[in-house]
Amino acid sequence: MTTAPHLRSGELSNAEVLLWQGKFRRTFAVLVGFGTIALKWAEVLSADSVVARRIGAHPALLVGLSMIVVYLIFNQVMIVFVSRRHDAGMGAIASAVLADMALLFGIMYVITPPSEYARGLIIAIFTVLLTQLYFGQRATLWNLFCVAAFYTVIVLAASASGQLPAPGESLWNLALFMLGVLVFMGLQGQMQLRLQRIMHVFERAQSGDFSQQYDESLDRMPDAITVVGRAYNRMRGHLETIVLTDPLSGCFNRRGFEQLTVREVSRAVRGNHHIAALAIDVDHFKRVNDEYGHLTGDEVLREMGALLRETARLGDVVARIGGEEFEILAPDTNAEGAQILADRLQNAFHTRAFASMGGQRKITISVGIAAEVARNDQIAAVLIARADEALYVAKRNGRDRSALWHPGMRAFDGSLPGRRTLEGASRDE
Repeated sequence: MTTAPHLRSGELSNAEVLLWQGKFRRTFAVLVGFGTIALKWAEVLSADSVVARRIGAHPALLVGLSMIVVYLIFNQVMIVFVSRRHDAGMGAIASAVLADMALLFGIMYVITPPSEYARGLIIAIFTVLLTQLYFGQRATLWNLFCVAAFYTVIVLAASASGQLPAPGESLWNLALFMLGVLVFMGLQGQMQLRLQRIMHVFERAQSGDFSQQYDESLDRMPDAITVVGRAYNRMRGHLETIVLTDPLSGCFNRRGFEQLTVREVSRAVRGNHHIAALAIDVDHFKRVNDEYGHLTGDEVLREMGALLRETARLGDVVARIGGEEFEILAPDTNAEGAQILADRLQNAFHTRAFASMGGQRKITISVGIAAEVARNDQIAAVLIARADEALYVAKRNGRDRSALWHPGMRAFDGSLPGRRTLEGASRDE
């Protein structure tokens, strides 16, 4: 694994991992290292080793104790260094792994009988697992290299001293260890790739894009990750409705409108097709709230949303973007087609008796229209601004009508207005 220079939101950095692992290493070295030396000093465990036969058992234990102290000092220096830099590259990771393996197999050589060197491989399994889990494949391969190198050195040294008559057996243990770890690395690597796939799906969903589902057909060995992916696929439609739909009108909300607009515009640009935007606003909606109350006003908006969706064509994107303001994006629609759609919408409102008001009051709408060939990804913003300007012209000219944007049209003096530049102006004025 290389150190990722750019982390996605929520990911742990190598520095963070090294800091908490540094504390774990310190605790492990103190408890296990000092504990082992204490037991061997008390002759509860055998202190026979290559070094003990040369210099004596207690001096060998003192050498082991010195190695642990040096390791603890190195570990503390590493913690301080990483804390100050708030960063850790591959060099820092490699140094930490090298120190771990040097201590482990150094202690094995100094205080452990050569026949028990396999204990070092058992302990090394945990270091390899942690390295693979937090630092990835490249760091794990380095860890394996250190294990193989240090283990081979102490086995050959013990054999040369005559205390390990059958070094082949010990080296066979190393081969089995390496094979098992490599198999584990392959399985773990597959899991990490699948976790990245499902994280990508979740990140898309977090931004409101539910168009992608988890492809469980790529899971050759289904497991808990597959179960999570299946659960997401089952929930995807429901989540999309919650996140992208306006609960009052049943139309898309602003986020849903923006997301679908991006998709439709991309398709229109690829095919060089026309696309149209219709800005819709209810005439004098404030009077409905004043005369009937806000609860009735909400019911009117529900009926309006249903009427707009029923009247719009299949494939049109109908959204409520705020208050009594609606927007329709009409793919594959030129100015003439957009005008026909606007006329059909107005006719639907003219003939609709809104049940929420007992059919006693008519609701009318003003519509601004803009259409153009989609030549680039900015066309949606342009059309929405133009449709919004045309809507203000329609309302200024008496409401209950539509207006098609044309070059030279200006709702107000000044630059081309859009919603953000017209926030101070009320459409019901």
